[in-house]
Amino acid sequence: MNQDKKIPSDTSTFTETANDSGIKLLLRLQQTLDIETLIRYWADFLERDMGIDGFHYRHHEEAIDCHNGHLNRHEVAYTLKLDDRALGEIRFYRARPFSPLDSRRIENLLALLMHPLNNALLYRQALRLAHTDPLTGLCNRSDMDKQLLREISLANREQRPLSLLVADIDSFKVINDRYGHSNGDRILVCVANSLMKSLRDSDLVFRYGGEEFVIVLSGSDGCAAHHTAERLRLAIENLSLTLDDGRQVGTTISIGVSTLNPTDDRASLFNRADAALYQAKQAGRNRIVMLPNLSIREGQGTSH
Repeated sequence: MNQDKKIPSDTSTFTETANDSGIKLLLRLQQTLDIETLIRYWADFLERDMGIDGFHYRHHEEAIDCHNGHLNRHEVAYTLKLDDRALGEIRFYRARPFSPLDSRRIENLLALLMHPLNNALLYRQALRLAHTDPLTGLCNRSDMDKQLLREISLANREQRPLSLLVADIDSFKVINDRYGHSNGDRILVCVANSLMKSLRDSDLVFRYGGEEFVIVLSGSDGCAAHHTAERLRLAIENLSLTLDDGRQVGTTISIGVSTLNPTDDRASLFNRADAALYQAKQAGRNRIVMLPNLSIREGQGTSH
């Protein structure tokens, strides 16, 4: 049986079950902003109260998939909304059928969940926005500072290599002046997407600011980092970018590379890669420079 109805968001609908256990559940739901913990608290109560064998909660936009227990013969499903705000979908399973009285009981219990769930989703979204660049969807500079510190600590503790790339779109001011800022934004998004597609799942990519990107390569020594940088440089060089008016344009990037030394901290590792990027720009762009040896690799074709 499927129920695709709006669940009452007013906890006064819970009057028929407003006993000590219901009040305790409500208080417990208000103690966490972790969505999986919240759902499990609520589902544990439902399992004890109604003999539920399993549940499955999903929120597609937030990529949340939380489930426990097992499927069974009978199922009831609800779409959760609060004032037209989608809060996800939840399904319950058990061996015996759900009666109309059972459905009403579940709906009244769901009324207790709605506001804590909404608060948890808002908190999750706020955390994501605080660490995400709104244009490209990449993690931002604030998140880079935290994650780079963590990666350096892990690399030192596990005695494994770590490398850092600082990449910059060549002549981006000219692009903005010539094609307009909306097209500049389109190019930034395309470059960001291409970088993501060209990296491993374990690699981290950030928009540092403006047209500059930072890539953290866990487990990569200098040689592997240089190979990765060249792969990224070629990927951007081969991009065909479509402007607002349908015209096709190309662009290139310059990349500075540094590899973690035993004495490095976050600042020194970044500053060395940033200095290498400056060398690449000065040498003609569309190049890779790797410090400390300052080996310069020139891209094929015209430098900008």
